[in-house]
Amino acid sequence: MKLRKSLIIAAAAAALTMGGLPAQAAKPINVLVVDSGSDFSHKVLNPLANPNKAELKGQAKVDDDNNGYVDDVYGWNFVENNPTLVNLEDTPPDYNKVLKVMQYINKMQQSGKEAFTDEEWNWLVKNYNDPKVGPWVSFVGGWAHGTHCAGIIANNNKDISMNAIRHIPTGSAPKGWISDAFAKLILKIFWRTKTPQVTMEMLEKYFDQLGEDYVREIKEKADYIAKFNPRLINCSFGTENSGLLQMMKANMKKWGFTNITDEEAQKMTNLFVKKVFLPRDKAFFAGCKNALVFIAAGNSSENLDNFITSPNNVPIPNKIVIAATDENNKLADFSCYGVKTVDVAVPGVNIYSTYPNNKMGYMSGTSMACPNALGMASRVLSTNPNLTPVELKKILMGTVDIKDWLKDKVRTSGVINVDRAIYAAQQVKNGKTLDDAIKEANQKVPDMRVVRSRKTGPNLKDPVVRKIYFSNVY
Repeated sequence: MKLRKSLIIAAAAAALTMGGLPAQAAKPINVLVVDSGSDFSHKVLNPLANPNKAELKGQAKVDDDNNGYVDDVYGWNFVENNPTLVNLEDTPPDYNKVLKVMQYINKMQQSGKEAFTDEEWNWLVKNYNDPKVGPWVSFVGGWAHGTHCAGIIANNNKDISMNAIRHIPTGSAPKGWISDAFAKLILKIFWRTKTPQVTMEMLEKYFDQLGEDYVREIKEKADYIAKFNPRLINCSFGTENSGLLQMMKANMKKWGFTNITDEEAQKMTNLFVKKVFLPRDKAFFAGCKNALVFIAAGNSSENLDNFITSPNNVPIPNKIVIAATDENNKLADFSCYGVKTVDVAVPGVNIYSTYPNNKMGYMSGTSMACPNALGMASRVLSTNPNLTPVELKKILMGTVDIKDWLKDKVRTSGVINVDRAIYAAQQVKNGKTLDDAIKEANQKVPDMRVVRSRKTGPNLKDPVVRKIYFSNVY
């Protein structure tokens, strides 16, 4: 659903019960968007951007602040090693039509085919399948991804300052890294062993070595993002287990394994993620211990408790993993879940936000739920800037609206209640213990009011609906 102004209104109402509005932070909350790049020339985002003043006022093509990055006004593009976070020259030739297709897709994801007239539905299917339009829809989903996430955070949110880096080539998993990892692995193993057969012991050893290589390679990015001193970091990306599992099966055959079962391939995949990706992820966030890291659960409808995924399982205490709900506050059909792995849920279907080149539009996915949760957290942190990341996480998780339908889906069995979380943060600021503040908030602040739609949602048994639905979540 479109982000609701009612959240802000309700937050103000809750604040009045405390005898006044929540205290504002002395300075804006630093937010970092780690994604496919954010367009800070957008009129919505520019006022909330946190520019590097030396570069902003300095000379073009000169490293005015001597930090090793030329013209990094708002952040750095690590994919292409330049300061251009979003290349606006890549804007589609018929941008408005592409955005309309995406609007219709999101409308279908929220309300189903029944929400369309026959004329509208035929228009959507025709243009979605048009080779001159459909590929642009797929491209824009990644190209605009980081800008859309930044806009969700910015929605009705004036107490933040934002930076971004381009960390991934699209809005989905960094597939290039995976392929590169396997390529390096194969070369190392076969060069050293000179044998077509690879044992588990050999693989584990080289997974360890590859993980060490990735830790070294990520250090430049890690040092760079740490200098922003972020309080909140948005990470709407990840590696889906299903795709990695298939790639692992194919590589196991190359390594000489035969009659590979799904269980064996999953075990190997878990080992690879644990030894290679998670050490890299931990090193990436090592300098940001003052930040709470928000991680999108993923869009493959999988139970994440059944395997190890990146960055969801990164072994750091200052992270929170977010699932997506629909407009009826039910778990979205695409959303991953897991009572041990996923912490909370928030809306992530048909979310209206910023697109590059001063456009606005819709996207759906846990990638949208993630910055939605971060935006809520920023208001909590503005109420009490002295909260540590772990304390902020505990407040967000401890003040949720409990939902029976989430009891076997997320750790807290609930959706974030920002009003209640703000109340708890204020009580901590007033001198109460964290546990007492959460207890009082749960007693005094009611559950959020949910206006349920009469629409039933998409019929995923319809093959056309299902194809469009799952091919356009981010």
